[in-house]
Amino acid sequence: MEEQKMSQQERVLVKHAVTGRTLLSSEYGLAYSFEQNGGLTRLTIRGVTPDQGRQVLELKSELNVFRFEEPEGAPVVKHWYYVGDNPVEYDESTGSLTVTAEREIEYRPDQYWE
Repeated sequence: MEEQKMSQQERVLVKHAVTGRTLLSSEYGLAYSFEQNGGLTRLTIRGVTPDQGRQVLELKSELNVFRFEEPEGAPVVKHWYYVGDNPVEYDESTGSLTVTAEREIEYRPDQYWE
């Protein structure tokens, strides 16, 4: 399991699928890690405030999770994680939010737009 902090090379966003509103972003100093387990991906984000955690839990059935790889001098690679009915959990005592996704779609925008 590798932990990432805000980086020009990679970032993570948790958004509300219906409105497109950003709920969490690693650009604001949140640390995160990914773990693969039996076809599921678990994303743990640390440094989440109680208000942020509550907002995410209220919208847990309508989340989009994205990871952007932004290598210097190379095209961006986007990863979209489908959460579906999988668990979304917030631990207020540690400020950790864990999102479990069942599917990942990887795509490169430069292959679709010029």
